[in-house]
Amino acid sequence: MPASPPTWIVVQQYGPTLIWVGVALLVAGAVIASLLIFRPTHNRLRSLEAAARALGEGRSDVRASEAGGDEVTALSREFNRMADDLQQRASALSASDAARRQLLADVSHELMTPLTAIRGYTETLTMPAVKLDDQTRRRYLDVVNQETYKLEAIIGDLLDVARLEGGGETFDMRPVSVEELFRRVLDRHDPAVRQKKIRVTVDVAPEAADVMGDANRLEQALQNLASNAIRHIPDGGSLILRAEADPGAVRLVVQDSGPGIPPEHLPHIFDRFYKGDASRAGTNVPSGSGLGLSIVKAIVAKHGGEVRAVNPPGGGAIFEVLLPDHRSSGEGLQETRRPGELF
Repeated sequence: MPASPPTWIVVQQYGPTLIWVGVALLVAGAVIASLLIFRPTHNRLRSLEAAARALGEGRSDVRASEAGGDEVTALSREFNRMADDLQQRASALSASDAARRQLLADVSHELMTPLTAIRGYTETLTMPAVKLDDQTRRRYLDVVNQETYKLEAIIGDLLDVARLEGGGETFDMRPVSVEELFRRVLDRHDPAVRQKKIRVTVDVAPEAADVMGDANRLEQALQNLASNAIRHIPDGGSLILRAEADPGAVRLVVQDSGPGIPPEHLPHIFDRFYKGDASRAGTNVPSGSGLGLSIVKAIVAKHGGEVRAVNPPGGGAIFEVLLPDHRSSGEGLQETRRPGELF
């Protein structure tokens, strides 16, 4: 049996060939890997780069491809999430800017109406060439006085809305008697109620006798709702103030027997400067500032509740204020009696 050649002879004879074969295989593997792995990854990175450049140029609708399952995919997913967030912020800013412009136009219009009347009458009163008798002069001055009060009311409502929606006011939250709220509302509007011979019904359920809130602000909200209702109630009509329990909430209801609100106006009834009077068909009542119901919405929102308007089947309109029930959080309040029919 012949002896095997020494290992060094085999390496010397076949080593260079094996090295070149290994290098060739390594190069071929690198080329194949670059074509199958790195080139698609490179293309996706270039696509992500192009999407980032487009986003930087202001195209908020551009998105990167999320194909694959590697780190580039995770990076693309995060980029798309960031782009979605930027698009939402841009949309919100655009909507806010449009609302600001609309608010500025509405405020200008609302302030211009009384200012125009005041300017016209004061210019007439100061014109030397115009001779006015005492009765006419007093009538002009009375108009100027009324328009001044109207202007003051609009500015006051605007400041109220700004404080409520801007979060610059702290509410004094404590137990409030619903019966007492309703009584103060009726005391405030008693002359108008008696003049129009309105039948008023107050009904407070024992389990809804108290709410947690700021007494002054809750009264303001109910005063605005009652004032809106009384303006549209015909002579001899009815007004219902009701409090009842709702799952996890207390429902305060102001219901009138007026003409109701057309369904197409209901989604906008609490918008700022929305003229709810114009939406009541068949009425010619004086129009308010258009801020009363938006103030109600802001007050209720600050209490963690919600307000809505509906048309009952029998006619009229119902405004419902839902406030969180303090009893659901374990607080106990003294129960008040249930009032009955008034007037």
